[in-house]
Amino acid sequence: MSSENGGRGWDAKIHVAVIFASIAAVLVAAGLVAALALELPTLGWVAFGVVSLIMVGLGVVATLAVPRLRVSAQEPAVAHDRGRRLLVVADADCGETALCDEIQARLGGAVAVHLVVPVRVSHLQFLANDESKQEGDAEESMLISVGLLQRRGISATGSVGTDKPLESMTDALGSFPATHVLLAIPPKGESYWLERGLLVKARALTEVAVTQVVVASTAPVAGKRAAT
Repeated sequence: MSSENGGRGWDAKIHVAVIFASIAAVLVAAGLVAALALELPTLGWVAFGVVSLIMVGLGVVATLAVPRLRVSAQEPAVAHDRGRRLLVVADADCGETALCDEIQARLGGAVAVHLVVPVRVSHLQFLANDESKQEGDAEESMLISVGLLQRRGISATGSVGTDKPLESMTDALGSFPATHVLLAIPPKGESYWLERGLLVKARALTEVAVTQVVVASTAPVAGKRAAT
């Protein structure tokens, strides 16, 4: 995973820390004012506690939502020839062999393929800074798929994206001059991408044609590399 992606992860965590620090400062200040200047009855302190919990809850919602809603599209890379280039953004749960079959079927004379596998990180893992396993899974899936494509004679490269699929796409478009983008997702019951309507949002972020394909997933097994 690139240092740039790691830096963005820390930027998001700094954003989380700032929000919670601000909330804590406000609550401490309010508590000191109440303690020094007011003689609150028991009911008043209960109300203060309820308000404090509400503010903390709003802070949690903000830290979970805001970092994932911001996508700053980079200036797209420009190719020096008219060759077709396919950018694939694939969920880490997509089966590698099935994914490569779908990519090969959609090459259409493409001279190069770049595969990006975003990291699957839950809200709790994001807050706890516990992303190492998910990063490893994404890298493993990417390496296996790129290896399979190369063995089929396809010029393929790959990278691990951030925990935001749209950001992963726009980042890749900034360095890989794609003429087509393919979003690869596992079946509906296993994909959170469908729920977020990423296809429509992806098309709004780029002038490059974007399509979507459902790829069969594989059951989680230990040591994917050993099995391939």
